Amino acid sequence: MTNAVSIVLRGPKLEALELIISGLLPGISGYSLPSSGAEANAHLSVPADAEVKQGGEIELRDFENLPLARLRIAAVDEGESAQWVAGPLRKLSEPEHGPAREFRLTGEEDLTTSTVAVFSPGATPAEILRAVQAAGSGPLVLVAEGAQDRARSARLVSTLQDVAELLPSARVYFVPFADLGDGQRDPSAAVLAGLGASRFLDFRRPVSADEGGAVVLFTGLSGSGKSTIARALTDYLSANSSRVPVLLDGDHVRHELASELGFSAEDRHTNLLRQAWVGARVAEAGGIAICAPIAPFAASRSQMRAKVEPASRFFIIYVSTPLEIAEARDRKGLYKKARAGLIPDFTGIDSPYEVPDDADLEIDTAEMSVAEATDRVAGLLLDRGVVKPG
Repeated sequence: MTNAVSIVLRGPKLEALELIISGLLPGISGYSLPSSGAEANAHLSVPADAEVKQGGEIELRDFENLPLARLRIAAVDEGESAQWVAGPLRKLSEPEHGPAREFRLTGEEDLTTSTVAVFSPGATPAEILRAVQAAGSGPLVLVAEGAQDRARSARLVSTLQDVAELLPSARVYFVPFADLGDGQRDPSAAVLAGLGASRFLDFRRPVSADEGGAVVLFTGLSGSGKSTIARALTDYLSANSSRVPVLLDGDHVRHELASELGFSAEDRHTNLLRQAWVGARVAEAGGIAICAPIAPFAASRSQMRAKVEPASRFFIIYVSTPLEIAEARDRKGLYKKARAGLIPDFTGIDSPYEVPDDADLEIDTAEMSVAEATDRVAGLLLDRGVVKPG
């Protein structure tokens, strides 16, 4: 058997794979290149450093490393930050994860004679009543379209199921939030059309301001003020947002998740990826994970982002407080020890800090107060739709 490169898919990319290998997307049995111009298509990007080549294979796995499918690579298109791969898929096993499994479509349903109504999280009772009235005495199919926020998806399915239990001819199905990679195709519409729904009532709405969680990464030198602002932001969101903020402070995370690791570049990288994994799970549940490690290297921050996106949003806040200010604070006495040679590879002294070129916001605590910095970050989250106005 050909050795295959293993790629783990998460979130919307994983859901898209399930739709494809379950035969729910008419005309799509694999991936094509964005440049192919194929009318029925799905696109898949893999990390730029993945060793993929034409004629090879990629084993696509879920986040628990269950092999779901093999992609026979027919073509590769290299980009600056990722590679696009194309080829047919061969199913290896049944998907096991994701919300609302008992309500998922199998491909054997016949919707040709049913009134089909599609809803997104936030559906109102009036909208559901309109669907019931439109069906009259005929069969009614209530479809919950998933969202990045799994909790809201589950609530929508539960609401529709409560309605269906009152109507003998009603059924409830769930179509997951899927990313086909083209940014244009409507997966839910394609799935329903393939099952015979020639016309459906569309009660879906654009992504709202409270859709999907996020990971906020504060990065900067030791003593720059990262943890102080992160704690202040956590308090602010707890008091002013319906979202649940979870603080993953650098010292605490290292003690709980990485106590066996040292401070070599490799161990620090591993610690950051563990932190990103936890943050991603918080965001997938609709919360806001607030992280405050040093995270000095661009490669580590990039891989942290990859663990979060595209299922959730990822923000980098660069705390650019100058070295001389951070060292003058030196609350823990770390700089003094580093200058004395007692702590090797200390960031800012004998190990570099790579300034992020993809930061969403830059904050210098030598020039602004904690309250001002917190307001700046909260304003960013408001502008980007992570939290709603108070």
